[in-house]
Amino acid sequence: MTKKVDGLPCAKGDKYTVEISDLNHRGEGVGKTAGFTLFIPGALPGEVVETRIGTVHKNYAEAVLLKRIGSSPHRVNPPCPYYDHCGGCQLQHLAYKQQLDWKQKKVAESLRRIAKIEPAVLPPRGMEDPWRFRNKAQVHIGLESGQINVGFYEIKSNRIINIEDCLVQHPVNAEMINAVRIALQKYFDTEMKADAEKLPITDVTMRTSFATSECLVTLTGPDPGIKSSDDRLKKLGDLISAEARKEPAGIVLELTGQKGIRSFPLFSRPYIEETIGRHRYRISPRSFFQVNSLQSGALYKQAASMAGRPHTAFDLYCGTGNFSLYLSTRAEKVVGVDSSRASITDARANAKANNTDNVEFIKTRVERDPSLLFKGEHPKTIFLNPPRGGCSTTLLDAIVKAAPGRIVYISCNPATLARDLKLLHQNNFSIREVQPVDMFPHTSHIESVVLIDNENR
Repeated sequence: MTKKVDGLPCAKGDKYTVEISDLNHRGEGVGKTAGFTLFIPGALPGEVVETRIGTVHKNYAEAVLLKRIGSSPHRVNPPCPYYDHCGGCQLQHLAYKQQLDWKQKKVAESLRRIAKIEPAVLPPRGMEDPWRFRNKAQVHIGLESGQINVGFYEIKSNRIINIEDCLVQHPVNAEMINAVRIALQKYFDTEMKADAEKLPITDVTMRTSFATSECLVTLTGPDPGIKSSDDRLKKLGDLISAEARKEPAGIVLELTGQKGIRSFPLFSRPYIEETIGRHRYRISPRSFFQVNSLQSGALYKQAASMAGRPHTAFDLYCGTGNFSLYLSTRAEKVVGVDSSRASITDARANAKANNTDNVEFIKTRVERDPSLLFKGEHPKTIFLNPPRGGCSTTLLDAIVKAAPGRIVYISCNPATLARDLKLLHQNNFSIREVQPVDMFPHTSHIESVVLIDNENR
């Protein structure tokens, strides 16, 4: 055995046979040796596994699964050929029903451990068919020995796995990955070999509408100072369009430099349109939209049902206004707020396209202008749909002062959700209902919709 350091019971390279008791928040198997916790990707509760220690931390160690001694009855064979190496999915080896059970438990445990509350967490709303659901694919571009690689990062690595398909992506996104690879290879071979650093492209994002199957392709990278009149830009767009099985709705190049982002339209229009329920939405390269169009309707329906029929509703972090418009049929007035100029531009266009006149969109950080939460008449409802980092204490303090009758919180991170609910609970808000919605099958992520009532109103 390798020599132990700092009094820890194991060291890198040590091998152990352990029983798996649980999954951690990343979906990794949890085992113990001499009371020391091991995290083992690919292992499931109830299994006994042989494992080798990798990185050792103060309170736990990361380990590699070498061999299973018996399998969990809930283990399934992952259909994805890249699953053992790709870092995109974490739970394809676990049957879908048990994925949902674990995600329900994950939310409940976060609320109990962090927020010190134990509201009823309902069974997650899952998908009938949990495949091919993502409308957005962001892949990385690499060059190795003259060959263009297009794909996702390997688990805990910056090495790019060159992929030809992704089973959680819309089929058009998967087809476009291959078209981009072929086009970029041709572009490199004909235009860049003599000057490979002139137009570096590091990432490509595909966004496909489930309503129309239209795809928007966005190429991104550092700005080398290329001019918009450079003929190579048009050639790059033409190559990608020619290789695609279905002509894309648009191709955009975005380059980031010291003066910000420069955008070059390479082909057709810089947006697509999606439909959820009876509403139509425009989505441009930099605007936020839920990645699972098929489940978005269930998410919005759940959040709207919790809202009741408020006079004034604030939709904070409103993105392209997708939920604001959905809510407009239930509230007298909806105020959507977002700091992204691209999202607010799309939101206003979406309101106009849907003939919605009771929605106002404001571009600001609500933390800088908390007084806007005092606009409108009671009863008020505030909707929160923040990024994974959750809400700032400044925003939560402003919400407490605004004293809405109800808050509906949509969260993609149980840990930051629990942290924020703890503060609200300490200020006389009651957590009434927690409904998880599975927007991300086969991953460790889960969306939750939470109904919060103000006890003082």
